[in-house]
This record gives sequence, C-alpha cells and structure tokens, in this order.
Amino acid sequence: MPPRSPDRRLTDLVGTVYAVEDLEEFRAGLLPALLRAVPADWAAFNEVDDDPERTWWASEPHLPVTPEQAERFAALLHQNPILAHVHRTRDGRPRRFSDFLDRAAYHRLELYREFYAHVGVEHQVAFTLPSRPPIVVGIALSRTHDDFTDAEVGLLQEARPHLIQAYRNAELATAREATIAALEAGLEALGSPVLVVDDLGRVDLATPTARRLLAGRLGGPAGRLAPDVIRMLADRRAAAVPSTEPLRLVDGDRPLSIRVLRGPESGSQLLVVEPGESGLTIPALEGLGLTVREAEVLRWVALGRRGPDVARVLGISPRTVHKHLQNVYAKLGVGSASEAAATAWAAVGMRLPAAPADETSRRVATRPGDG
Repeated sequence: MPPRSPDRRLTDLVGTVYAVEDLEEFRAGLLPALLRAVPADWAAFNEVDDDPERTWWASEPHLPVTPEQAERFAALLHQNPILAHVHRTRDGRPRRFSDFLDRAAYHRLELYREFYAHVGVEHQVAFTLPSRPPIVVGIALSRTHDDFTDAEVGLLQEARPHLIQAYRNAELATAREATIAALEAGLEALGSPVLVVDDLGRVDLATPTARRLLAGRLGGPAGRLAPDVIRMLADRRAAAVPSTEPLRLVDGDRPLSIRVLRGPESGSQLLVVEPGESGLTIPALEGLGLTVREAEVLRWVALGRRGPDVARVLGISPRTVHKHLQNVYAKLGVGSASEAAATAWAAVGMRLPAAPADETSRRVATRPGDG
C-alpha cells in the first residue's frame, strides 16, 4: 500500500477526533490517531490541574519509569524548552526541541541527563490545547532518532484548531452527562445555574440558582423562558450554531453566557448559565499563538463585532483590523471570521464536576507524560 499523503493523514486525524463522543473516547483515540498522522516512538497526552484528582495523563505506548525517575522528571520539567516557551509567551503552537536548542545544549540539560537520556527521547514536538485555567492540556510526540520535519510540524499546526474544537466538543458532551446525573441526584455539582427546556421554551427543570434567574432576565410567562431567549434559541437551532459557542445575553449591567447543550429528552436543551463572557479573555486567546493585539481583535469578532466596530473600540484603523485578522486566520488555519470565532470559543470551556472516587485511578499529579 502506498504511503498516505499529508492531506490524507490530516483528514484521517481530524475525522477520528471529531467522531468521538466524550472525553474518555477523545483521550483513548487521540494518541493512536496522532501516531498514524506523525509517526513517533511515543505520544503523550496530559491534562494538568491544580487539583490532583482532576489531573489526567496517558502515553502511547506506555513509558516504563521508576518512581525515582518520575519524581526527578517532575522536579526538572521546567527545563523542557518547549514548556518554558509556552509559559513565557502563552504560544501553544507546535514547537520542537531543536527550535530552541542545538543537540549539544540539549544534552547538557539535567532533564536530559537524568531522564530523557534513560528513556531515549532525543527529539520532541509538543503543543497545547487552550483550556480554562488552571487546566493545562499538553500533547507531545517524541523520537529517539530522526527529528520532526517542518512538514510534520506544519501538519500538527493545521490539525490543532480541529483538535481544539474536538476536545471542547468532547468536554461539553461529558459535562452534559455529568450535569444531567447531578440534576437527577438533586445536586448543583457544576456550581452554575442549570435549566432543562423543551423546544417551545417551557422549563422542565431548574436548579435553585436558575430559578432566581427565571424570576428575572431569563423568565417569561406561563413557566417559559423570556420570548427573546426562546427566539434566540430557535435561531441557534436553525443556524446549527456549535455548542462550543455560548448564547450571550445582558442581565442589567452584567453579561451572561449560556452553554446550550442537548438535553436528556428528545428535543430538549440543557442550558448552563455562566457569568461574564465564559472565559473569553485575552490570555486565553494568546494561548492560540496570537499576539495581544491579535487576541483583542479576535475577542471582539467572537463577541459579534464587525471590522469597523472593532476598529472604533480598539482605536485603530479598519485596515489594521483587517491585517490582524489575516494574521489570525493564518495562525489558526481558518479562512473566515466565523471559523476564527468558533475556534476562539472552543479555546475556553466549562469546569466539569469532580470525578467519582472510582474514576481517579488513572489520574496522578505529575507523570513523565507531562513533557
């Protein structure tokens, strides 16, 4: 069988990750799909959180290390030049060791001498998927012999916006199931107002904090949502707006963001209300590899502003806005403002409920897959 072309490898990778239905499937399927797209000796996927119970890691194939090696790795991880670059710049696009250090300088690192040399990691390419702090999602491919080519790094860069979208879709699907389970148990595990409504806007279920909103901005007559909210939800369904992009409202002088997910019954919708703009911050968008000004322009575009409006808000010319948007499109691998906005919204997410105790056996605070 002839080798697959780069376009085919990219298409297969993207198709695989978009087909998953929740975080468990995403974690299980991503690394094998990455290794088919960009061959490597090891692939690692990490979700690092301040809460050790929420930290998750995996490697493919499994990388056997002693507890002592793992402890030393954690202590020296800050020397990883890719990780140092991400911490310094918030630019999570794919980078190689060789983009920062020559072979001799790499071999002088304690991290190399005390860990990477023992497991055979001579070359690495890594990138991050933006996520709401404090979670950091990192993906790394490592080799013993040949370095990663510019074409392979380019393929990962093209895939990254799709991986961001697929990860967020999987996260939202998992959040939906966890929220429904919490509601059935009479809990508010997400710490957010949650409603279940039918396609006519009738409220089937609401948590106590959501009921307070129904008495105000969100509520309408006869146990329904406010008429304008019903209309906006219908418009979203007709336009097939992705669940990664929240519905945005104003409640008095404060903005509200509503995550619109598929409900527990056919035709129902699960609404998770979050304050503000759902984490659509400049630092979050910088994590896409954008400059501060590019992130500012993208944020206003994602919030529904057009070029001339963005120019007035930022005090720059429409031509400059256009130039920044072209840079954004190139960095994100998209071709339009709507695609860029979708990627921006996918770069921020909602917190999941704490995992039950029997699901934490595969989660650890820090492991070698982290770098």
